[in-house]
Formats: sequence, structure tokens, C-alpha cells
Amino acid sequence: MNWEVVKDDTYYRGRKLESEAKNASDPDKWKEYADLKTLKGSYTLGIHGYMNAANLYEARGETDAAVSAYEGGLTTAIRAGNKDLAVILTYRMAQIHERTENWDAGIAVYERLGKFCEGKGAYFLAADAYEHAAEMMVQAGRDVTHYRKPIDLWEQNIRHWEAHGHDHDAVWSREHIELYKNLFGVTK
Repeated sequence: MNWEVVKDDTYYRGRKLESEAKNASDPDKWKEYADLKTLKGSYTLGIHGYMNAANLYEARGETDAAVSAYEGGLTTAIRAGNKDLAVILTYRMAQIHERTENWDAGIAVYERLGKFCEGKGAYFLAADAYEHAAEMMVQAGRDVTHYRKPIDLWEQNIRHWEAHGHDHDAVWSREHIELYKNLFGVTK
């Protein structure tokens, strides 16, 4: 294809970058594509590009570049209000932080996801993210006996399900609070 005949159109500029990125398995081209798509407001396609770039960087062992690409995707997912993609991007990024024992960064990204999901009323996802942060705190040798943020979110999850007539989900969340307290040694 002769992309030069449509080079002035941003849509086709993105398509050209996508084609080049796919053919060369080039993470830099995927990132360039992602940046362009995000700039134009095509958030899902931008996230797709960031994830491809991150996967390729990760396969090459370029963890800093992979984290940067995942971060671009996460920022875009949050901007788009997409909880599901935000979860996937966060958990991929956090895995890198865990492997490299970059505890502060891992905890921060989980808490960022928790705050985002809480703001969207996705209390289960928020509580889960904060529990992952607590787990990483334990791996870092920190005391979590007073880390109540997951409990607060499970309580919001209870109220949410009770308000919607899903008592079994509320009961499960209530029981889960006790399990969390036992597992992490939370005292109050």
C-alpha cells in the first residue's frame, strides 16, 4: 500500500503506524500509534497500542519501558472511564513492580486503581485493588494491621448490594471482611 497518498490524514497516519508496528513487532511504533490515537480521542485503540508496546518491551526485558507503556494505557483507561481495561493494565504493571521488588510503585498503582474504581462506584474492584496493595505491603515487610481501606470498600460494597436487593452478595462481602481481618491481622 502506498500510505504516502493519504499521509496528511491522521486516521491513515495511525493506520500506517499500526501496519508498521505489526509488521516489525516494534514497540516504539506501537507507542507512537498509541499516543496518536489517544491524542485523537480514540482511547480504546490507544490502549491497544500501549498494551502491545508494553508486551513487546516486557518480552525484551525492558521493564522501565514496559511500565511506561502500561502507565500510558492506564492513564488513558482512567481518562476514558474504562474500569475493566484499567484493572488489566494495573495488574500487569504491578506484576512488573512485584518482580523487581519496587514495592512503593506497586502499592501506589494498586491504590490508584482502588481510588478510580471507588469513584466509579465499583466497590468490589476497588476493595480488590486495595487488598492487592495490602498484600504488596506485607511482601515489603510493612505492618498492615491498621490498613482498613479494603474494609471500608467491602462495607460500601455491602451497602451497594443491599440497596439493589442482592443480599447474598452483601452477605459474602460481610464474611469477606472477617477473612481479610484474619488474613492480614487487622485488629479493629
